[in-house]
Amino acid sequence: MKLAVIADLHLGFAWGTERGEDSFRNAREAFQKALNEKPDVILLLGDIFHDKIPKPEVLAPAIEMFTKLNKAMKPVKILSRIKNKKEEIQAGTIPAIIGIYGTHERRSAYSVNPVQTLTSANLIYYLHAESIMLDLGGRKLGIHGLSGVPEAYARDAMTSWSPQPFPQAKNLLMIHQDFKELIPNPGALSFADLPNGFDAFLLGHIHWRVEDKHPAFNTPILIPGSTVRTQLRANEAKIRKGIYILEFGAEMHITFRELDGIRDFQFIKLDISKKKPSEIMTEIVEFLNKSLQYKTPGLKPMYRFKLKGELEGFLPTDLTFKSIIKRFEDNAIVKVDKSDVSSSKLSEKVKLLADLKSNKLSIDQLGLDLLIKNLKTDNRERAELIFNLLADGNLAAVEKEL
Repeated sequence: MKLAVIADLHLGFAWGTERGEDSFRNAREAFQKALNEKPDVILLLGDIFHDKIPKPEVLAPAIEMFTKLNKAMKPVKILSRIKNKKEEIQAGTIPAIIGIYGTHERRSAYSVNPVQTLTSANLIYYLHAESIMLDLGGRKLGIHGLSGVPEAYARDAMTSWSPQPFPQAKNLLMIHQDFKELIPNPGALSFADLPNGFDAFLLGHIHWRVEDKHPAFNTPILIPGSTVRTQLRANEAKIRKGIYILEFGAEMHITFRELDGIRDFQFIKLDISKKKPSEIMTEIVEFLNKSLQYKTPGLKPMYRFKLKGELEGFLPTDLTFKSIIKRFEDNAIVKVDKSDVSSSKLSEKVKLLADLKSNKLSIDQLGLDLLIKNLKTDNRERAELIFNLLADGNLAAVEKEL
C-alpha cells in the first residue's frame, strides 16, 4: 500500500505576473513525481487553489490537469464513511485523489468553494470533519480529514469532530491549520491537540517541510510544505520543496521526493542601522552582481532582501528600490522588505500607514475587523459568515442572518 502526500499547490498564485505559471508548473511536476511511484492514493492537504473564487483562466487548466491525473489513477473502493458521528456502509468507488480544502478556499456555508467544484466533477473526493475507510487491494486504510476552519475555532472543531481510528486498519489524519509550535499564534492548535490512535498526522497550511513527532504518542507528524513559494520566508529559501511517499509494509516507510524545477530563491538579511539610503542601495546592487545566476534553467531566480534597523535622519519612505528592480528585471525577481525598518522621525500616524503597506495586511482582514466592530458582536464565526456572504454578493442570505 503506497500513498503520495502533496500540500498547498496554490494554483493561480501570482496569476497575471511573470510568476503566474509557477504554481501549475510545480503542481504538474509534483503529480508526475507521485505517479512515478505508482501510488494507490494521492492525498492533498488543502489550499489546492490560491483564491476562493479562481479566475476561469485558472480553473480551466486546473480541471484539465486533474482530469489527466484521474485517467492515470484507478478509482479506489470505499467501504464506509463517518460524518456527523454516523457511520454509513458504502459500496462503490471514489477518485484516488482525496483531499481537504484550505483556508484560502473556504467560503460560507451557502457557497461552493473550488475544491467542492472539483468534487462535483468527480475529479477528487474531499473531506471535512469526515472519515472514510478504503479497501486497497485487501488492505484497509482509514483517511480522516478536517478542512480549514477559522483559527479561533480550530480547537473547538477538533474537539467536536473527535475522529476515531478505524480498527484493523492504517489510519491517517489530515488537517489544514496553524500550529503554535511552528507559527507564533497563541490561539493556534498544538501538536498535543492531535488525537491518539493514528499512524501519522499529515498537515497542510505550513509552507515549509517539517518532520516531527507527537509529544505524547510519538506518532509521526509530516508537513510536506507548499509546492510553490508564496510567502518568501527565510526557511523557504533553506528547505527544498517536494512531496512525501508513504509505503506501508510491516512498518511505515517515509520518503521525501524533491521537486527539480523550482525557481531558485535567496533570502538575505541586511542590517541598515546608521546607513544612508544610497549606501543600502549600493550594498544590494553589489550582492546581486556577485550572486546572480540561473540555478534552474529558464527561470529567473528570486531575491528577497529583509532590511532591519533604525535610520538616522531618514524615513523608511526615503528607501526606494524601483531603480534596482528595473535594473535587474531581465535577470532576477527582486523584492525588498522594509517592514522592520524604523526611524526616529517616523510619527505614529505615518508608522501605521507604513506597517499596513509593508505587512500587506489583507483587505479581507481589515474588512472583517471593521464588520465585527460595527455589528458590536463577539461572535467572530457569525461575523465571518456575514462577511463572506457580502463578499459573494448574497444579500438575501445576509438579511436572513441579520
